[in-house]
Amino acid sequence: TGTGTDTASAGAGLEAGWQAILDSYATAEGRFRYEALRADESHLALLGDLVARVAAADPSAWPRDEQLAFYINAYNLLVIRTVLDRWPIESVMRSPGFFDGVRYDVAGTERTLDELENEVIRGETFGEPRVHFAINCASVGCPPLGQHAYTAANLEAELARRAEAFVRSTSRIERARRRVRVSRIFEWFAADFERTGGVRAFLAARLDDEDAAFVRETSTRIAYSEYDWALNAP
Repeated sequence: TGTGTDTASAGAGLEAGWQAILDSYATAEGRFRYEALRADESHLALLGDLVARVAAADPSAWPRDEQLAFYINAYNLLVIRTVLDRWPIESVMRSPGFFDGVRYDVAGTERTLDELENEVIRGETFGEPRVHFAINCASVGCPPLGQHAYTAANLEAELARRAEAFVRSTSRIERARRRVRVSRIFEWFAADFERTGGVRAFLAARLDDEDAAFVRETSTRIAYSEYDWALNAP
């Protein structure tokens, strides 16, 4: 796709189709109605078309935000595709090879979901720790899927909003124990947050003043909640 028009239409087509899926099956609580999608042949066909668009896209010449929005959308819709391909499923962690055994064509390169997340979305090209709150691994413990496709235009606002919402909804301030309990995402991917001053600073920047001050104190211990790997179906 050598022209700007082709590039724009490729990204826009994916975003519009993915938005149609989200409008119908993503709930306000961050769950996804897999059973309902399985029962709708037209939307199943649309999802298949989106998988093909992910394969055919060439985001290499796109602006940074357009590229990142594309890869986040691609990850989220490929996770949905994988769940449907393995239905019925109680947990992605009980489905061997879910993240590292299935390969998809992503913009002309074969990748597993793990590779798409760790080599592309989390890669140095973007250097954006807030992506952890935009990608969804089909599990209750994940940051909610959200009801909006990502676009270059909404990317910054969505990343900011979703990071703050997740920190506020999942952080447990335990003053008597001098600790804050947070998602294991901050343990597993601590290095990603170093570029923004570390986990403690990232959390504090998204909490109310009193809680932020408590979290900033080095005597406040950071503890991690158990991760809920149950499928994020309603």
